[in-house]
Amino acid sequence: MKRLFTLLLALAMILSMVACTTTTGSTDTTDTSDTTAATDTTEASATEDTSATESEPIKIGWYGPLSGSAASVGVCGETAVKLAISQINEAGGVLGRQIELYEYDDEGTAENSVKVVTRLVEENGVVAIVGSHLSGSVLATTDITEAAHVVQVGCGTSKIWTNIGLQYTFRGTVNSALFVDGCYEAMVKMGATKVALICAETEYSQTATDSLVSLIEAGGVMEIVDREECTTGDTDYSGQIIKMLAAEPDGVWVVAGGEDVGKIVKQLRMKGYDGYIYGIEPFADKQLKEIAGEYADNVIFSCCYFVPDAIDDALSDAEKDFLTAYYDMYDKLPDSEVAYRAYDAMNILAQAIEIAGSTDGDAIRDAILTNTFTGIAGTFDFSDGSGDGIMFGTNYIIVDGKTIKLDDYQG
Repeated sequence: MKRLFTLLLALAMILSMVACTTTTGSTDTTDTSDTTAATDTTEASATEDTSATESEPIKIGWYGPLSGSAASVGVCGETAVKLAISQINEAGGVLGRQIELYEYDDEGTAENSVKVVTRLVEENGVVAIVGSHLSGSVLATTDITEAAHVVQVGCGTSKIWTNIGLQYTFRGTVNSALFVDGCYEAMVKMGATKVALICAETEYSQTATDSLVSLIEAGGVMEIVDREECTTGDTDYSGQIIKMLAAEPDGVWVVAGGEDVGKIVKQLRMKGYDGYIYGIEPFADKQLKEIAGEYADNVIFSCCYFVPDAIDDALSDAEKDFLTAYYDMYDKLPDSEVAYRAYDAMNILAQAIEIAGSTDGDAIRDAILTNTFTGIAGTFDFSDGSGDGIMFGTNYIIVDGKTIKLDDYQG
């Protein structure tokens, strides 16, 4: 059954997406009791039986930022989920039933994430959820989904919400701790000895930077000459950069949101820093090159994947198929690799439900734990129970405006 379903998905990706439509509820412009608006007005009773009859759709939830500072990235996750559902429904659905998407804008705050996930579970009666790319939001909602036995495949990369004993929570991408390890190895290979750090105030940025600090202190081959912090959405980093450059670093670590790293890189270069700049997956965001332009050269970063400049630059057939389908549906490539994460997450859930032969949360969880799933990121294997399914990242460098593997650059 798994093989048949996989073949159907592959066939759907080859077909033109022009005629594909996602089964969703009607648009709702009415606020909930807080400031968060839902895009679906169809509400199920809190006591609804989610093991619906064969003629009824399978309800899947999604939540993330469609407004606020992380909105542009959040939209990429939402559109990728809709693409995956369109393909699945076009290929016959799951268990012979169409998927119906319930989606909410949580404005990028953990407080609103809790509210909308509560609504997804208790009112809409979803059987599974594709979670936000913001790890703090995923972690904040796990009490709700774990208690309800609703499987959530989150798209955040922070290490805070896997390997902590959760039973119904999985990651649809790679743990960023692996990216920090990879970036540290790149810094050693490139000969960094004096490193300055700048990071945003977010949990993600702080956790990643703290992990790097631990590696540097344990490694003993380089020293940290300065550490600065910035606020998401800032436009002027002059104060921090002046302090950093006064310490004369031969490497600069930058971690912040996708909308901010480009500004930091550009301002670093304009103030005279011409050395290597290091980071992790925010540098995979297309906004880096759009904002920093030529100043993005010699940025080195570790991540799972990045959005190429053109479909033909895809590094695998799976990525090329996805980008082709995304372009056919939206007439553009995704702005962020978060689209890859959400697409894989949705397909993992669909395949797990098909394998389980049920929409029961325990059955879906067991299917995820006892099977492997192939996505853009590679082969997911969740059998160790940690919630993480892929255990590797890749180092890249930007040269002459092109992103290439660091190993290829080094020869």
